[in-house]
Amino acid sequence: MKAKKKHKVGLENMKENEFSFFDYLLISLVILLILIGLVTLKSVVRDTSQSYRFQRQIFWDIVALGVMFYIIFEKESRLKTYGKYLYALSVLLLILVLLIGKTVYGAKRWIDIGPFDLQPSELFKFSIVLLLSNIFSKQKNNKAFLYSIFAVFPAFLVFLEPDLGMTLLVLFVWFVMLLASDVDRRYIFLILLIGILLAPISFFFVLKDYQRARIISLFKPEEHFQYGAYNVIMSKVVIANGGLFGTGYGLGTGTNMHIVPMQYTDFIFSAYAEQFGMIGSLVLILIYGTIIFGGLLRIGRYKDSFWEYVSIGVSSIFTFHVIENIGMNLGILPVTGIPLPFISYGGTSTVIFGALIGLLIKARLVSKIPRPIY
Repeated sequence: MKAKKKHKVGLENMKENEFSFFDYLLISLVILLILIGLVTLKSVVRDTSQSYRFQRQIFWDIVALGVMFYIIFEKESRLKTYGKYLYALSVLLLILVLLIGKTVYGAKRWIDIGPFDLQPSELFKFSIVLLLSNIFSKQKNNKAFLYSIFAVFPAFLVFLEPDLGMTLLVLFVWFVMLLASDVDRRYIFLILLIGILLAPISFFFVLKDYQRARIISLFKPEEHFQYGAYNVIMSKVVIANGGLFGTGYGLGTGTNMHIVPMQYTDFIFSAYAEQFGMIGSLVLILIYGTIIFGGLLRIGRYKDSFWEYVSIGVSSIFTFHVIENIGMNLGILPVTGIPLPFISYGGTSTVIFGALIGLLIKARLVSKIPRPIY
């Protein structure tokens, strides 16, 4: 009886938002990434018609930090209920974007809302982590599997925009969280089998011409220089110019000549790599690795399985973004329009990255409160 009483008092004295060294480190790394992103963006858009994007990005970075801290200090019970509401809102917005969305480069991915553009697929990405975490932590085996399929089905709406990169990201997060769940392994094997069988069919009959060209250009980029591989080839040239130590800030020849299209978004890594070289690139990758590792560090010691799944989902999102973006800049992965977290220019995406980091830190904070013993 005395042991239980002491445990209860211990629980009452614990603070839900009591930071540890690693939590402070994660916040510091996010701020560092934001500063790196602003510095790199400034070098890309200065003396161009796109220079206004630098001021806009400062605003979105501030909003992202605000959202991150809001989630960190929000009550745990409320955060656990947000998933279904944000999911419903994001699905509604995904339908609206197909009907009234703004068309940019042949794709409807944004809804024009006065001074900014809202990208519903980013909100869907965030909500799916919360929703799947609820499903896998509350439902078991068959029900968990079926409910999770229903949850990711709106990814088809994202594909119709079209946004192949975001579609693959959602499916990747779902599959990783599925692997981490207690769902029967036979279902996972079935998903893999279906994916393998559908891959060639999708390539020839589902993907658009430019999407196929981007994939084919990975193997013979010179033959698709004018259509599918120009951006990638120029990106590789700029990155190679950086060498080991880089050209120095503001001295990147390729970046200053603006030979890489969309360098402020999809291909901003090439600008960073040219100016800071391989050493700087490895430092950037190390920062991302630390953030991803921070999400997985306490697996098995979280307060409950909900936060374990949240951590796995958030870490898988950052893993996909970093590998895909850097990979397409290096020409080893197809171009899919996936931004580099906190580095690429973007409003909705930056805010959502901030929200995801907030979830990651929140998962660590609440896990410091021991599970009650009954």
